[in-house]
Amino acid sequence: MNIPEGWVVVEERLMREFEFPNFADAKSFIDALSLHADSVNHHPEFHFGWGYAVVELFTHDEEKITTKDIDFARHINAMNVEA
Repeated sequence: MNIPEGWVVVEERLMREFEFPNFADAKSFIDALSLHADSVNHHPEFHFGWGYAVVELFTHDEEKITTKDIDFARHINAMNVEA
């Protein structure tokens, strides 16, 4: 499996942390990803707070990282968000 740049596998999950200058920007990032998740019917787990957001990708139906997760990670990378 070809892991996208900036992502790591932690406990069989594809993960990446992003930094933001404040809470509102982190929330806006999560809001944008939530819209994309609904549009592709693939829903990652998000953890965020003041100045950070963590995205955790895993295909629950298959109990592993799949191409859906890789594609979602690539979509996020294309957003050009600072990590």
